[in-house]
Amino acid sequence: MKNQRLGFVGLGDDTASACLSMLKIMDGRSEVCWSHSDPDSADVLMISCDQTDETQRWARSDKPRIVVYHNNQQKPASPFVLQHPFRVMQLLSVLDEVAGTLPSGEQSAPQPRSPAQGGVSSSSVSNSVSPFWLSLHEVVNGNVSNPAGLLVSSSPQGLLYFKPASQRFYASKALFRQLAAASVELGPLTPTTEAVSDDMVACPLFSLCWMVSRYSATHLAPWMNPEGAFHLKRWPSFGTLEKSRTHLSLCALMTKRPLTREQLQQVSHCSEEELDRFINACEMSDLMVFEEAVQVSLPEASAEEGKGRFGGLIKGLRSRLGLSA
Repeated sequence: MKNQRLGFVGLGDDTASACLSMLKIMDGRSEVCWSHSDPDSADVLMISCDQTDETQRWARSDKPRIVVYHNNQQKPASPFVLQHPFRVMQLLSVLDEVAGTLPSGEQSAPQPRSPAQGGVSSSSVSNSVSPFWLSLHEVVNGNVSNPAGLLVSSSPQGLLYFKPASQRFYASKALFRQLAAASVELGPLTPTTEAVSDDMVACPLFSLCWMVSRYSATHLAPWMNPEGAFHLKRWPSFGTLEKSRTHLSLCALMTKRPLTREQLQQVSHCSEEELDRFINACEMSDLMVFEEAVQVSLPEASAEEGKGRFGGLIKGLRSRLGLSA
């Protein structure tokens, strides 16, 4: 396997952080092993299309460049471009294209990275993502070659089929019971010509995304910005969501206004792991809106106020459902 170094020029910390997390996910999925480096030592540059002194200086470099532009900007006239925000498979595709233009000789081993070079937290880097969860994220976001076809994932408990066109999964009752109760080791979703057995039961995409996301990672998914603010489009289905006090509280908080992870933890008093699992499930279920983090002062609750917090939540729920009369 070849080793290549990737340097960032003019990109925001959140973009660089997301990219580094994606590089960690991509380990073993390409013939090239990519590592982070400073621009001077890098083999390939990932550069912002914004015209600054820094980007203009590196634009004259003879190194291959991947130009990153936002969806509200005109597509740059460059051989290698990447529209922000991008997904793992999009990054992998453009890196493979760039790698094909690099010399085929042996590359030097990547140098150890200093803490100052890393733009991502240790928790994000160490957050491994299962092959099934990664492939599920891709098909949920429409990155599937044949939406009318059938995909399959294998597990020790049996096969799981997915029809993108109908947004439904199919599996045995025993496998679904296992998915609802605990983590199941599932392989990545791959195309198949097999037919779904008549004895299999159907499951909506939302339900499976919710069940799987609760057990697939112990930290926030690496394709999400941990410094951003999180806002729910709507309440999750109560046929799928556990009716726990913590989850009800998080739903009420995140539908009212965008909040950061720190703010959500401060108000809900849930653990960091439980909060990240909840956010992961909402994102995979297409319930989440990501916004720029804003500084919002939160009131400090006294002991007496804390006792009445859940009562106020229930009162708000009753009002939403028209039961307050």
